[in-house]
Amino acid sequence: MPIKSVRVDLKKVILEKIKNKEDPLKKIIGQDEAKEGILASLIAGHHVLIEGPPGIGKTTLAKEIAKLLPALLVIDDCPYHCDPEEPVCPSCKEKSITGEKIETVVTEGSERFIRIQGSPDLTAADLLGDIDISKAFKYSPSDYRAFTPGKLLKGNHGVVFFDELNRIPEKLQNALLQVLEEGIATIGPYDVEYPSNFIMIATMNPAEHAGVEELSDVLLDRFDMVKMSYPVSIEEEKEIILKNAKKFDEVQVPAQMLDTMIEIVRSTRDHRDLIQGGSVRASIGLYEKAQASALLKGRTVVSLEDIQKMAASVMVKRIRPSPESAYYDDPSLLITTIVGEIVEKRANT
Repeated sequence: MPIKSVRVDLKKVILEKIKNKEDPLKKIIGQDEAKEGILASLIAGHHVLIEGPPGIGKTTLAKEIAKLLPALLVIDDCPYHCDPEEPVCPSCKEKSITGEKIETVVTEGSERFIRIQGSPDLTAADLLGDIDISKAFKYSPSDYRAFTPGKLLKGNHGVVFFDELNRIPEKLQNALLQVLEEGIATIGPYDVEYPSNFIMIATMNPAEHAGVEELSDVLLDRFDMVKMSYPVSIEEEKEIILKNAKKFDEVQVPAQMLDTMIEIVRSTRDHRDLIQGGSVRASIGLYEKAQASALLKGRTVVSLEDIQKMAASVMVKRIRPSPESAYYDDPSLLITTIVGEIVEKRANT
Protein backbone atom coordinates (compact mmCIF):
# COMPACT_ATOMS: atom_id res chain seq x y z
CA MET A 1 0.00 0.00 0.00
CA PRO A 2 1.26 3.53 -0.76
CA ILE A 3 1.04 4.64 2.87
CA LYS A 4 3.77 2.13 3.70
CA SER A 5 6.32 3.53 1.23
CA VAL A 6 8.13 5.94 3.56
CA ARG A 7 8.46 3.24 6.17
CA VAL A 8 9.72 0.71 3.64
CA ASP A 9 12.23 3.21 2.25
CA LEU A 10 13.59 4.03 5.71
CA LYS A 11 13.85 0.37 6.61
CA LYS A 12 15.83 -0.40 3.46
CA VAL A 13 18.26 2.49 3.92
CA ILE A 14 18.85 1.81 7.62
CA LEU A 15 19.46 -1.90 7.12
CA GLU A 16 21.78 -1.21 4.18
CA LYS A 17 23.88 1.18 6.24
CA ILE A 18 24.05 -1.23 9.15
CA LYS A 19 25.06 -4.02 6.78
CA ASN A 20 27.92 -1.78 5.62
CA LYS A 21 28.83 -1.08 9.27
CA GLU A 22 27.76 2.56 9.02
CA ASP A 23 25.95 4.51 11.71
CA PRO A 24 22.74 5.83 10.07
CA LEU A 25 22.67 8.67 12.62
CA LYS A 26 26.40 9.31 12.83
CA LYS A 27 25.97 13.08 13.15
CA ILE A 28 24.28 12.57 16.51
CA ILE A 29 27.06 12.40 19.08
CA GLY A 30 26.42 10.05 21.99
CA GLN A 31 22.81 9.08 22.79
CA ASP A 32 23.66 5.51 21.77
CA GLU A 33 20.79 3.86 23.62
CA ALA A 34 18.24 6.34 22.29
CA LYS A 35 19.55 6.02 18.74
CA GLU A 36 19.33 2.24 18.89
CA GLY A 37 15.73 2.42 20.10
CA ILE A 38 14.75 4.93 17.43
CA LEU A 39 16.37 2.98 14.60
CA ALA A 40 14.63 -0.21 15.76
CA SER A 41 11.29 1.63 15.74
CA LEU A 42 11.90 2.98 12.23
CA ILE A 43 12.82 -0.46 10.93
CA ALA A 44 9.57 -1.73 12.43
CA GLY A 45 7.68 1.13 10.74
CA HIS A 46 6.54 2.74 13.98
CA HIS A 47 6.05 6.38 14.89
CA VAL A 48 8.40 7.58 17.64
CA LEU A 49 7.79 9.76 20.69
CA ILE A 50 10.94 11.18 22.30
CA GLU A 51 10.84 12.38 25.89
CA GLY A 52 13.55 14.69 27.11
CA PRO A 53 14.46 18.24 28.10
CA PRO A 54 14.92 21.03 25.53
CA GLY A 55 18.22 21.54 23.75
CA ILE A 56 19.50 17.97 23.54
CA GLY A 57 19.32 17.46 19.77
CA LYS A 58 15.84 16.07 19.15
CA THR A 59 15.21 18.34 16.15
CA THR A 60 18.62 17.55 14.68
CA LEU A 61 17.94 13.85 15.08
CA ALA A 62 14.60 14.09 13.24
CA LYS A 63 16.25 16.02 10.39
CA GLU A 64 18.92 13.34 10.09
CA ILE A 65 16.18 10.71 9.80
CA ALA A 66 14.60 12.67 6.94
CA LYS A 67 17.98 12.82 5.18
CA LEU A 68 18.01 9.01 5.11
CA LEU A 69 15.04 8.98 2.73
CA PRO A 70 16.01 8.34 -0.91
CA ALA A 71 15.31 10.89 -3.66
CA LEU A 72 11.70 10.89 -4.84
CA LEU A 73 9.94 12.06 -8.00
CA VAL A 74 7.15 14.46 -7.03
CA ILE A 75 4.95 17.06 -8.71
CA ASP A 76 6.84 20.33 -9.06
CA ASP A 77 5.78 23.22 -6.77
CA CYS A 78 3.41 21.00 -4.80
CA PRO A 79 3.84 21.71 -1.06
CA TYR A 80 2.36 18.27 -0.31
CA HIS A 81 4.99 16.32 -2.30
CA CYS A 82 2.34 14.60 -4.42
CA ASP A 83 3.31 11.51 -6.38
CA PRO A 84 2.49 12.22 -10.06
CA GLU A 85 0.84 8.79 -10.28
CA GLU A 86 -1.13 9.13 -7.03
CA PRO A 87 -1.77 12.82 -6.26
CA VAL A 88 -3.37 13.56 -2.89
CA CYS A 89 -3.87 17.33 -2.69
CA PRO A 90 -6.89 19.00 -4.36
CA SER A 91 -4.81 20.99 -6.83
CA CYS A 92 -2.81 18.01 -8.12
CA LYS A 93 -5.91 15.79 -8.21
CA GLU A 94 -7.67 18.33 -10.43
CA LYS A 95 -4.70 18.53 -12.78
CA SER A 96 -4.67 14.76 -13.03
CA ILE A 97 -8.40 14.56 -13.80
CA THR A 98 -8.43 17.41 -16.35
CA GLY A 99 -5.33 16.10 -18.10
CA GLU A 100 -3.34 19.26 -17.45
CA LYS A 101 0.37 18.80 -18.00
CA ILE A 102 2.13 17.96 -14.74
CA GLU A 103 5.75 18.99 -14.24
CA THR A 104 7.82 16.80 -11.96
CA VAL A 105 10.99 17.29 -9.96
CA VAL A 106 13.25 15.05 -7.91
CA THR A 107 13.22 15.97 -4.22
CA GLU A 108 15.64 14.81 -1.55
CA GLY A 109 14.56 13.45 1.81
CA SER A 110 15.87 16.53 3.62
CA GLU A 111 13.32 18.63 1.72
CA ARG A 112 10.49 16.46 3.06
CA PHE A 113 11.05 17.36 6.69
CA ILE A 114 8.05 19.17 8.18
CA ARG A 115 8.07 20.69 11.65
CA ILE A 116 4.87 21.28 13.61
CA GLN A 117 5.11 23.19 16.87
CA GLY A 118 2.72 21.95 19.52
CA SER A 119 0.87 24.62 21.50
CA PRO A 120 -2.51 25.11 23.17
CA ASP A 121 -3.44 27.46 20.29
CA LEU A 122 -2.94 24.85 17.56
CA THR A 123 -6.28 23.91 15.98
CA ALA A 124 -7.55 20.95 13.98
CA ALA A 125 -7.91 23.26 10.97
CA ASP A 126 -4.22 24.28 11.27
CA LEU A 127 -3.06 20.70 11.61
CA LEU A 128 -5.41 18.71 9.41
CA GLY A 129 -7.06 21.23 7.12
CA ASP A 130 -10.52 22.66 6.72
CA ILE A 131 -13.50 22.84 4.40
CA ASP A 132 -13.55 26.05 2.36
CA ILE A 133 -17.18 27.17 2.59
CA SER A 134 -17.18 29.02 -0.74
CA LYS A 135 -15.75 26.01 -2.55
CA ALA A 136 -18.17 23.72 -0.73
CA PHE A 137 -21.05 25.72 -2.20
CA LYS A 138 -19.42 25.70 -5.63
CA TYR A 139 -18.51 22.02 -5.85
CA SER A 140 -20.41 20.36 -2.95
CA PRO A 141 -19.17 19.74 0.59
CA SER A 142 -18.05 16.20 -0.23
CA ASP A 143 -15.92 17.26 -3.24
CA TYR A 144 -12.17 17.06 -2.59
CA ARG A 145 -11.73 20.54 -4.09
CA ALA A 146 -13.58 22.02 -1.13
CA PHE A 147 -10.89 20.74 1.25
CA THR A 148 -7.87 22.91 2.08
CA PRO A 149 -5.10 20.68 3.47
CA GLY A 150 -3.34 21.59 6.74
CA LYS A 151 0.24 21.33 7.94
CA LEU A 152 0.21 17.60 8.47
CA LEU A 153 -0.30 16.75 4.81
CA LYS A 154 2.85 18.70 3.95
CA GLY A 155 4.68 15.79 5.55
CA ASN A 156 3.35 13.48 2.84
CA HIS A 157 6.18 11.15 1.68
CA GLY A 158 8.41 12.42 4.46
CA VAL A 159 9.09 12.92 8.15
CA VAL A 160 6.76 14.97 10.35
CA PHE A 161 8.52 16.36 13.40
CA PHE A 162 5.86 17.24 15.99
CA ASP A 163 7.63 19.21 18.70
CA GLU A 164 6.07 19.32 22.17
CA LEU A 165 3.18 17.03 21.39
CA ASN A 166 2.00 17.15 24.99
CA ARG A 167 1.18 20.84 24.74
CA ILE A 168 -1.77 20.32 22.40
CA PRO A 169 -5.32 20.05 23.84
CA GLU A 170 -7.16 16.77 24.23
CA LYS A 171 -9.55 17.49 21.34
CA LEU A 172 -6.63 17.84 18.94
CA GLN A 173 -5.02 14.69 20.33
CA ASN A 174 -8.15 12.79 19.33
CA ALA A 175 -8.09 14.26 15.81
CA LEU A 176 -4.44 13.28 15.40
CA LEU A 177 -5.15 9.79 16.72
CA GLN A 178 -7.77 9.26 14.03
CA VAL A 179 -5.31 10.19 11.28
CA LEU A 180 -2.53 7.97 12.66
CA GLU A 181 -4.88 5.04 13.17
CA GLU A 182 -7.30 5.24 10.23
CA GLY A 183 -5.86 7.71 7.73
CA ILE A 184 -9.11 9.69 8.04
CA ALA A 185 -9.59 13.23 9.36
CA THR A 186 -12.93 14.48 10.64
CA ILE A 187 -13.30 18.16 9.73
CA GLY A 188 -16.52 19.46 11.26
CA PRO A 189 -19.29 17.19 9.96
CA TYR A 190 -17.10 15.75 7.19
CA ASP A 191 -14.86 12.71 7.01
CA VAL A 192 -11.89 13.47 4.77
CA GLU A 193 -9.71 10.64 3.50
CA TYR A 194 -6.30 11.66 4.69
CA PRO A 195 -3.21 9.95 3.24
CA SER A 196 -0.94 9.36 6.21
CA ASN A 197 2.16 8.54 4.21
CA PHE A 198 4.67 9.82 6.74
CA ILE A 199 6.69 8.83 9.76
CA MET A 200 6.06 11.01 12.78
CA ILE A 201 8.86 11.84 15.20
CA ALA A 202 7.20 13.58 18.13
CA THR A 203 8.66 15.01 21.31
CA MET A 204 7.20 15.58 24.73
CA ASN A 205 8.43 17.68 27.62
CA PRO A 206 8.88 16.05 31.02
CA ALA A 207 5.71 16.17 33.13
CA GLU A 208 7.08 18.82 35.50
CA HIS A 209 7.15 21.44 32.74
CA ALA A 210 4.49 24.12 32.82
CA GLY A 211 1.74 24.05 30.20
CA VAL A 212 1.87 20.35 29.38
CA GLU A 213 -1.19 18.17 28.80
CA GLU A 214 -1.45 14.52 29.70
CA LEU A 215 -1.38 12.44 26.54
CA SER A 216 -4.14 9.87 26.28
CA ASP A 217 -3.23 6.21 26.51
CA VAL A 218 -4.71 5.50 23.08
CA LEU A 219 -2.55 8.20 21.46
CA LEU A 220 0.55 7.00 23.29
CA ASP A 221 -0.25 3.54 21.97
CA ARG A 222 0.47 4.82 18.44
CA PHE A 223 4.09 5.61 19.34
CA ASP A 224 7.21 3.88 20.56
CA MET A 225 8.58 5.83 23.53
CA VAL A 226 12.30 6.69 23.61
CA LYS A 227 14.06 8.82 26.22
CA MET A 228 16.90 11.21 25.45
CA SER A 229 19.00 13.00 28.02
CA TYR A 230 21.97 15.31 28.38
CA PRO A 231 25.37 14.06 27.14
CA VAL A 232 26.71 11.45 29.53
CA SER A 233 30.36 12.44 29.34
CA ILE A 234 32.22 15.73 29.25
CA GLU A 235 34.08 14.56 26.15
CA GLU A 236 30.81 14.01 24.28
CA GLU A 237 29.62 17.49 25.20
CA LYS A 238 32.94 18.98 24.15
CA GLU A 239 32.72 17.25 20.79
CA ILE A 240 29.17 18.55 20.24
CA ILE A 241 30.24 22.12 21.03
CA LEU A 242 33.30 22.06 18.78
CA LYS A 243 31.27 20.54 15.98
CA ASN A 244 28.26 22.85 16.12
CA ALA A 245 29.23 26.18 17.69
CA LYS A 246 30.32 29.24 15.72
CA LYS A 247 34.03 29.90 15.85
CA PHE A 248 35.62 33.32 15.44
CA ASP A 249 38.93 33.19 13.57
CA GLU A 250 40.23 36.17 15.54
CA VAL A 251 39.71 34.50 18.94
CA GLN A 252 41.21 31.44 20.58
CA VAL A 253 39.40 29.39 23.21
CA PRO A 254 41.95 27.61 25.40
CA ALA A 255 41.07 24.08 26.46
CA GLN A 256 40.79 25.09 30.12
CA MET A 257 38.28 27.84 29.21
CA LEU A 258 36.13 25.34 27.32
CA ASP A 259 36.32 22.98 30.28
CA THR A 260 35.17 25.79 32.56
CA MET A 261 32.15 26.56 30.39
CA ILE A 262 31.14 22.92 30.29
CA GLU A 263 31.54 22.59 34.05
CA ILE A 264 29.31 25.61 34.63
CA VAL A 265 26.50 24.31 32.43
CA ARG A 266 26.72 20.72 33.63
CA SER A 267 26.64 21.83 37.27
CA THR A 268 23.13 23.18 36.74
CA ARG A 269 21.72 19.82 35.66
CA ASP A 270 21.71 18.24 39.10
CA HIS A 271 21.58 21.42 41.17
CA ARG A 272 19.26 21.23 44.15
CA ASP A 273 17.61 24.57 43.30
CA LEU A 274 16.78 23.67 39.70
CA ILE A 275 14.20 21.39 38.08
CA GLN A 276 15.73 22.07 34.66
CA GLY A 277 19.39 22.73 34.04
CA GLY A 278 21.19 24.15 31.05
CA SER A 279 21.25 22.02 27.91
CA VAL A 280 23.99 21.59 25.33
CA ARG A 281 22.41 24.56 23.60
CA ALA A 282 23.43 26.61 26.65
CA SER A 283 26.99 25.26 26.38
CA ILE A 284 27.11 26.25 22.70
CA GLY A 285 25.66 29.68 23.45
CA LEU A 286 28.22 30.37 26.20
CA TYR A 287 31.07 29.24 23.95
CA GLU A 288 29.96 31.63 21.21
CA LYS A 289 29.24 34.62 23.45
CA ALA A 290 32.50 34.30 25.38
CA GLN A 291 34.33 34.68 22.06
CA ALA A 292 32.22 37.73 21.22
CA SER A 293 33.03 39.23 24.62
CA ALA A 294 36.76 38.84 23.99
CA LEU A 295 36.38 40.57 20.62
CA LEU A 296 34.55 43.49 22.22
CA LYS A 297 37.46 43.92 24.64
CA GLY A 298 39.99 43.78 21.80
CA ARG A 299 41.48 40.49 22.99
CA THR A 300 42.36 37.40 20.99
CA VAL A 301 41.97 34.84 23.78
CA VAL A 302 38.86 34.01 25.82
CA SER A 303 39.34 34.58 29.54
CA LEU A 304 37.54 33.67 32.75
CA GLU A 305 36.24 37.27 32.80
CA ASP A 306 34.45 36.71 29.46
CA ILE A 307 32.80 33.55 30.74
CA GLN A 308 31.78 35.19 34.02
CA LYS A 309 30.24 38.21 32.32
CA MET A 310 28.33 36.31 29.63
CA ALA A 311 27.06 33.27 31.55
CA ALA A 312 23.93 34.81 33.07
CA SER A 313 22.61 36.30 29.81
CA VAL A 314 23.09 32.99 28.00
CA MET A 315 21.65 30.73 30.67
CA VAL A 316 18.98 32.65 32.58
CA LYS A 317 16.13 31.61 30.28
CA ARG A 318 17.49 28.11 29.80
CA ILE A 319 17.17 27.01 33.41
CA ARG A 320 14.10 26.55 35.59
CA PRO A 321 14.33 27.07 39.36
CA SER A 322 12.16 24.91 41.59
CA PRO A 323 9.25 26.71 43.31
CA GLU A 324 10.88 26.04 46.69
CA SER A 325 14.18 27.63 45.69
CA ALA A 326 15.29 30.92 47.21
CA TYR A 327 16.32 31.86 43.65
CA TYR A 328 12.88 31.23 42.12
CA ASP A 329 12.27 34.93 41.45
CA ASP A 330 15.87 35.71 40.51
CA PRO A 331 17.50 32.82 38.60
CA SER A 332 20.24 35.13 37.33
CA LEU A 333 21.54 35.43 40.89
CA LEU A 334 21.82 31.64 41.10
CA ILE A 335 23.81 31.55 37.85
CA THR A 336 26.09 34.31 39.11
CA THR A 337 26.67 32.33 42.30
CA ILE A 338 27.42 29.07 40.47
CA VAL A 339 29.73 30.77 37.98
CA GLY A 340 31.53 32.70 40.68
CA GLU A 341 32.28 29.53 42.65
CA ILE A 342 33.59 27.66 39.60
CA VAL A 343 35.60 30.60 38.23
CA GLU A 344 37.21 31.17 41.64
CA LYS A 345 38.08 27.49 41.88
CA ARG A 346 39.58 27.55 38.38
CA ALA A 347 41.51 30.74 39.04
CA ASN A 348 43.14 29.19 42.12
CA THR A 349 44.29 26.00 40.35
